[in-house]
Formats: sequence, C-alpha cells, structure tokens
Amino acid sequence: MKQEYTIAELQAEMNALSQLFESVALADPRMGLLDPATLQPLNKIATVPALDANGRGLQIVKAANGLEVVIAQGINAAGTPCVLLLQMPLPRSLQADGAEDSFTRTLSQMQDDLRRDHVTGVYNAVYLNEEFRPRAERAAMNGEPVGVVMVRVNEYWHLREYESDSAANCCLNMASGILQLAIGPTNEKIALARLNDGFFAIVTIGTPAAKVARTVSEAMNDSRREFNISLSRRGTFTVNIASAEWGETASWDMTLSLAQQRL
Repeated sequence: MKQEYTIAELQAEMNALSQLFESVALADPRMGLLDPATLQPLNKIATVPALDANGRGLQIVKAANGLEVVIAQGINAAGTPCVLLLQMPLPRSLQADGAEDSFTRTLSQMQDDLRRDHVTGVYNAVYLNEEFRPRAERAAMNGEPVGVVMVRVNEYWHLREYESDSAANCCLNMASGILQLAIGPTNEKIALARLNDGFFAIVTIGTPAAKVARTVSEAMNDSRREFNISLSRRGTFTVNIASAEWGETASWDMTLSLAQQRL
C-alpha cells in the first residue's frame, strides 16, 4: 500500500478495500473520522491503534458479534497526514471446547501486558492513546473538565548514569506507588501512566487538573520518598509537578505537551 494519495486516488483505494474489509474509514487521531472527499472532520470519535515507526498499527477489539481486528496505516492525502482504518471480524473458527473463550482471555491478558510499563506496572503511553484518549476527547466535546498532570522524577537520569538501572527503577517504583495511592486506582475518570524515562502523566476527567496536581504535591510532601540504591545504601528523590487543562489547548497532544513544557 502506498502512502501518498490524491483525493481521487484515496477514494478509489477505499472503494477497492471496502470489497475486502467490513469497514474502511479515514481518521485524524486528534479530530476523529474524516470525510474522504473533503478531509473535513465528521465530528465522530475514532479509535486509532498506536502506530509504529513505519506508520502501521493493529488492534484487536471485542465487538457485538465477536472479536474484530482493526488495521491502521498512516498516509498522506493531498498533503494532509491521516490514518486509513480497516476493520474486519476475526475468523470464527474457535468455537469448539471453549477455545474461543480461552483465546479471548489470553488475548485480553496480552493486550493488558502491552499497555503496562514493564518497570512500574502502571499503564503506559499505549494505554493512554488507545484506551483513555477516546474517553477524554468525548468528555471534552461534552464540556467536561479534562486535564493532564505531568510528574518528573528529577533524579532518574543521574541514577541511570552514575549508579545503576536497578537503582533508577527502584526510584521509579517508589514514585509510581506514591502517585497511585494519591489518585486511587485507574478508572473511567482518571489514569496514571509512565510515558518515558522519568516522566509520569495523570489524565483526569471531570476534575480540574490543578486540583489533582495539588493532591499529588501533598502526597509527595507527606511521603518519605526513599528507595534502595544498593543493599547498604538508600536515597531520596524529588519531583517536579505541572498541569494543563484541555481548555487551554483544545487538543489531546497539545495538552500533554503543554503540561510537560511547564515542568
């Protein structure tokens, strides 16, 4: 599949693909579904799988009639970056002896593992983009407060460079534990994720991010923030905390970026 299309070429390609796939759609991860003829938003939320370095992504979803696969391909249509979404049901050949239920459970566990940070166990950026982002965008469109609290563990890179990966990971684990206790378990309204290196993001729906930031700051100040550097040495860490509200930017990516810039 090529990646550069004119509007006419795109429409012809989508018509051809619709003979093979149950659903063929065009989307912008920030604006939702697009009209293939005009590239204008249709004001409909689109779930876009996380894309790799080649602009490709795949996600298995549970639909009303069983499991379906969503294939995503990043393209340029008339110079506009967007994503082609192809959806079709998985073959229903797992009926006997409860094989489908077993497959579904295994698949769910694999998907959850892929959405977890391997160091701290909290969610990662894949979860935020695939699972929480559509909720946040839908809530923002309905006028609910949506915001991001960004937390940076300041000592992370020093520990990586001058101590060990194990010490840096112990530091992150202590920080994530305090953050998780401060906000409670991830649910429909709030999520904690490690983005990269020493950064954590808390996305909140229905509660102003500034209020959540105060809660996190108080939790950090009230905690000892100690971790093991080695069997005989302990260290402490500090954090920087900043927040941004959706209304300041009106965009998921820009809200996360603004909160990070304020650190």
